[in-house]
Amino acid sequence: MVQALANPRSKVDKIKIVSTGNGSSSGLHKLTGDMTEIAAQVPALFEALSGMPMSDLLSKVRKIGDKALRPGETSGA
Repeated sequence: MVQALANPRSKVDKIKIVSTGNGSSSGLHKLTGDMTEIAAQVPALFEALSGMPMSDLLSKVRKIGDKALRPGETSGA
């Protein structure tokens, strides 16, 4: 999940950060701190938008993954 949030940053050539002096931090520390805060808000945002706890979604993903064929396996059909 964090990788998906950070992926657009991998395509950025350079970032200029302008600090107004408000707040306790600036620069790259501020940018990485903001990314951490965004990632921490994802579960609550997901639940608010979908009505489903993130843990329910992740347990379903796990079940689907358990049923998926592994490389070299056949379905037996």
